[in-house]
Amino acid sequence: MDSSSKSNFSRPIAAPSPTRRAALKASAIAGIAAHLGRSAAKADDSLPILNRTRPCNSPLNAQAANDYCQSLAPFGGRLSNDIRELFLQTQRPDDLHYSVIVIGSGYGASICAARISQALNPNHRIAILERGREWTPGSFPDTFAHITKSTRQQMMGPGKGQIINPLGLFNLSFNDEINVLSGSALGGTSTINANVALRPHPETFQCGWPSAIRDIETLTPYYDMAARQLSLSRTPLDMVPKIQKRRITAEILNSNPDNYDRSPVAVMYDHRYLDDQMRNQHGMIQRACTQCGNCITGCNVGAKNTLVYNYLPVAKWNGTDMFTQVQVDRIEKRSGYYTLRLTYVDDSEGKITRHPLTINSRVVVLSAGSMGSSEILLNSQQDGFVFSPMLGKRWSANGDVVGFVLKTPDATNVGGLSTCEPDCRWPIGSTVQSTLNFFDRPGIENKYIVQEAAIPRGVANLFSILLRDKYLDHSMVMLGMGHDEGRGEIVWKDGRYQISWPNLKNSEYRQMMFREFDNIASVEGKKYKRLKAFGNNLVTVHPLGGCAMADTPDCGVVNDLGQVFDGKCGGFANKTGQPAVHHGLFVADGAVIPTALGANPYLTICAVSERIAAHFINNPNFADLFARV
Repeated sequence: MDSSSKSNFSRPIAAPSPTRRAALKASAIAGIAAHLGRSAAKADDSLPILNRTRPCNSPLNAQAANDYCQSLAPFGGRLSNDIRELFLQTQRPDDLHYSVIVIGSGYGASICAARISQALNPNHRIAILERGREWTPGSFPDTFAHITKSTRQQMMGPGKGQIINPLGLFNLSFNDEINVLSGSALGGTSTINANVALRPHPETFQCGWPSAIRDIETLTPYYDMAARQLSLSRTPLDMVPKIQKRRITAEILNSNPDNYDRSPVAVMYDHRYLDDQMRNQHGMIQRACTQCGNCITGCNVGAKNTLVYNYLPVAKWNGTDMFTQVQVDRIEKRSGYYTLRLTYVDDSEGKITRHPLTINSRVVVLSAGSMGSSEILLNSQQDGFVFSPMLGKRWSANGDVVGFVLKTPDATNVGGLSTCEPDCRWPIGSTVQSTLNFFDRPGIENKYIVQEAAIPRGVANLFSILLRDKYLDHSMVMLGMGHDEGRGEIVWKDGRYQISWPNLKNSEYRQMMFREFDNIASVEGKKYKRLKAFGNNLVTVHPLGGCAMADTPDCGVVNDLGQVFDGKCGGFANKTGQPAVHHGLFVADGAVIPTALGANPYLTICAVSERIAAHFINNPNFADLFARV
């Protein structure tokens, strides 16, 4: 196939005994589940609180699964390749199996795979390696029991944080001061995020960023490219109670109308981006959002524009192989290429078995997320293959803080329904729909945002008890994001990588956000509540850094183009005086973001990754990969 025939978009298609505290927690959760289960068995199914212990199994689930399989019919109904194809290639250990391998399948990975595959000479091959499963829409968990079974780590007891389900959807990192939640699946965290696409305040880039990206205008064309691919929309004004409530709060707290707006989100609120066959611009069948409030445990309707509906199909149509359940353990540098040591995690016979593989590639793009990319490089470092001493450092939680407003006088309706209410008699809305910003404060450290949110069905019963709000219709969620100092570090502790950030829980930034939550709660309800049922740790869903980009290796791990600094000779080449890089080794994901963004980060990750991919394709050192034949 001539490379000129490649499309800018995809082609349309038809242990030991637990501690007392851990035991009490486990007993409490078990008691809650048992009580709700007994109540549900006796209660009227029309009551949502009592029905949440049973899976929905709605026609909408079956429709979403069928749409997905039909969209991908030319590939057997799935994006992922048969793993046997990878095993067959590794039988020739000395071959250069791929020209480009992308590790991960989140935003950075999907963008790099899509853009590179569009331009790649047809004589060269590209592959994605993803450690998680491919989840078919319609199969995402919507009960507490299913969510806990779909979590990778042990959540309680002496083994807390240890991986017990390597193919789980929810990846939880438990640490001394802060816990981290991310997605582990084909499509990465896009499968379980709120899909809010904000651009940070321009001042964000003026300190701590490489000189080439200190003006947000540098990234503007790449922001625009990502926004078009993701088909962003805004919710209609006052569509559901929670955004009406927050709008009124914004008017009371600040008369400046620029301080509040409906957030752009990657959700199909209606049919504006779909053709008469319900296909989007990439040929994938989608449906309009039902306002069920279940975005962050996986959309079972097919309305959320996760990466399996846009960038990944672009990559697939342009020849990218995609292998799931493949863990990258480390990378070894050879002469002119890299060897990847892999583990395939097989669950085909109802049990987990592991199979080692080795594969070679000329170019490697690390896009396994902030912690994943950093951990792979940390595991790979050895004599002759060294990186910046900043590896694992400059880690940020993006200033994530969570709080709740209790006893609101008006109904707020924040309890998710999933697909159990196909006609959505009580619309919840997508998880996050609006943003209250405090950008008029002087100094970047004082600029932050607060968003409302829905609580997904699978954990709604738990939160209804913790918040003492049976139907979750007199509570409000506050999700804060701002500018923490980015002083976290990824370290090896107790047999696994963890985040070390002493005194984060008592930081002035956190106290500032708590004071703002108090102000909001005073307007919206009677009380502001911090949930401490599982400790006083912060929780972030926006991990950033660990492979921070910088101008020099004494400040970061990669340059502004995502190229990994060579740590030899202090990171500087002897002759040129310019920072040396490991030729053909890149990082393109949240790991390269050098500071907190003070806004939902994925659109910035997209823009940075679009820029990295564009420069790679035009790099004369790799011209032969993209030469037309």
